[in-house]
Amino acid sequence: MLDFFGKRYYLILFVFIILSIAILTIHSREGDNGPIHQAKRLVLMVTSPLQAKVTGALTPIKDGWDYLVHFGILKRENRALKRELGDLRREVFDLRNMRRENQRLRRLLNFPDRKRFETIPAHVIGMPVSNWWSSVIIDKGLKDGVKPNMPVIAGACLAGQVAEVTKNASSIILLNDSRSGVSVRIQRTGELGVIRGQSKEQKLSLRYISRNSSVRKGDIVVTSGLGGIFPKDIYVGKVTKVRESIYSLYKIIEVEAPINFADVEEVLVIKRVLKPDEASLFEEEN
Repeated sequence: MLDFFGKRYYLILFVFIILSIAILTIHSREGDNGPIHQAKRLVLMVTSPLQAKVTGALTPIKDGWDYLVHFGILKRENRALKRELGDLRREVFDLRNMRRENQRLRRLLNFPDRKRFETIPAHVIGMPVSNWWSSVIIDKGLKDGVKPNMPVIAGACLAGQVAEVTKNASSIILLNDSRSGVSVRIQRTGELGVIRGQSKEQKLSLRYISRNSSVRKGDIVVTSGLGGIFPKDIYVGKVTKVRESIYSLYKIIEVEAPINFADVEEVLVIKRVLKPDEASLFEEEN
């Protein structure tokens, strides 16, 4: 029985091979309108719609399977991309901060009167919480040569003066603090007055200027040099408003400094005024 089925199997295989050779021979020799070509086109026409439907039905299944297979890889890639995005954002933030700091330091170094003084550069490291006082803490103290009452410059103008000093840090009363008072001069008229802060407001108050004064909006205000604390002719600000009151002997004047006192980050502490020969040497070195 086994021999019979074995012989039958080989017979069928032999017939199939012969038929295949015959079909291939006919297919290669007949034209496009031959029976085999026509049969192929008929099969294609009948089966193509079915193939399209089957493919369309299986595509979501295939996509879902691919998603499940690659889910772990996609999750890891997503985490990596988020970390990379976070790193890039921090780099951009750091670069922007460095650029702003560089601009501020350039303004300090280009301060027009810097060659007149020996200065101590410092960074603001703190700002005491208070609704009434305007002050900051810097990272320089006694060991750096800082002493109480030394004038402080920020940007291109007077910013305040040293109040208290420790070994490694100092507190600065800013010019807009209500406790601050600086003797000043109106550059155009030569009149003397006092600049006072207005409880953390940006605008400063110029006091004791006579009602008969010709002071006007746009006038430049500088330090007078009187009192022995603030050197003469340091830029303070510009007059922005002038008005009078029937109840006062003096004009009511507002002055605006060229800096935002709430954003001060770097300062120069004026250690001493250089002598003319020292100032010339400083200018040559810089």
